[in-house]
Amino acid sequence: MTTPKIHCGVDDYMATFSRYFSRTEGKELASCYVTGLMMEGERKSVEPLSEKVNASERSLQRLLTEVKWDEGGVLEEYRRNMLAETSDPQGILAVDDTAFPKRGSDSVCVSRQYCGATGKIDNCQVGVSLTYVGQDVAWPYAMDMFIPKVWDDLLNPQILLKRKKTRMPETAHYREKWRIALEQIATARTNAIAHRAVVADSWYGDIPEFRQGLAENGETYLVGVYSDTEVFLEPPTLEMAAPRKTGRPRKRPLVISTNPKPVKLSEIGAKVPEDAWEHLELRKNSKGKPLIAEAVSLRVWPAHGYWKGNLNEEAWLIIEMRKKSKPGDFELRYFLSNMPQNTPTIEMVRLYHERHWIEHGYQQMKEELGMDHHEGRSWTGWHRHVLLVFLAYGYLTLLRLREKKLKTLNAWASLLRLKLTQTEGCFP
Repeated sequence: MTTPKIHCGVDDYMATFSRYFSRTEGKELASCYVTGLMMEGERKSVEPLSEKVNASERSLQRLLTEVKWDEGGVLEEYRRNMLAETSDPQGILAVDDTAFPKRGSDSVCVSRQYCGATGKIDNCQVGVSLTYVGQDVAWPYAMDMFIPKVWDDLLNPQILLKRKKTRMPETAHYREKWRIALEQIATARTNAIAHRAVVADSWYGDIPEFRQGLAENGETYLVGVYSDTEVFLEPPTLEMAAPRKTGRPRKRPLVISTNPKPVKLSEIGAKVPEDAWEHLELRKNSKGKPLIAEAVSLRVWPAHGYWKGNLNEEAWLIIEMRKKSKPGDFELRYFLSNMPQNTPTIEMVRLYHERHWIEHGYQQMKEELGMDHHEGRSWTGWHRHVLLVFLAYGYLTLLRLREKKLKTLNAWASLLRLKLTQTEGCFP
């Protein structure tokens, strides 16, 4: 077994994880696996990987399922390595999930569910992820397998057999995706990860409990919401029903009217005056052209739970207009945020658009590093494969960062030499 030298620093990089492997075999296999993920090739499953790195297919399978190594320690070391180069007080934590299409039904946690890769309900696994963005660099911080309810039916003998065959831990149970995301964010907060805000799309942002969980833990958020979400445009006054004189008392308050009435975001967006839209330049794209957005922001009071007598704190509503290719055709998107009241619209829109790093990262991890190529069926195999993809992605990211810093230093050195040349003879 030999590790191909495709990058001169990969051995030093992988050496930082050595102490988390109890035997030399595990260290070498992990280094081979990560190297293989970075090599050319359409498939990055175990069989083609083994051919590229001169290791047996069986040994790489054992790395994913049987070889003893401290996955938690490797993950924490990876995070420390990445944060040493990218930690940023203005950074963000971006919540998302990604799907892994599957043909069969025996792989761990496969079920019929929404699959972003195909854009429809399909047979797939889903991983809930948290991405860190700092200093214009993004990298995956966490990814956890989503366990569908059907895989948590412990009264079903067939499900129990599937869980046993895929080596699912007895402690692994169904949790809503937004709860998984909150736990990942709590881990980042416990580890004092420098960040300014949490961003998420409408799949998460439209869940009131998710926003409440963020706010209760002191997180600043900027999240997408759907157009049918209701808000109040003024602080609402709720008229409650009088207590019952006979019969059982009500278990909860009953709202019989509100002033003003809640309105859907789509209704607000349709009435935005033409002269209210702000023309914003967010950033330069890969071709150096400015990315332009038109948006407007206003203060609102989310209306979720008002019929139970609940009143919610004031928040920002940001409406963004995205024009399409056909003249006069456009789409409105809506976001809610608990950022300070004096925050400019452009700052909030720019912050939300940092989510573009997620799509870029998923694309590289799937298309170039084979994150969705794993063909094993076990719980441990899936999580270890994803972690090794993280390591490969981290290495390439750190390599690009150091090359960028080197170019900057060389540019400054050239400028300094030029200035010294120009000033020769100017000193007595």
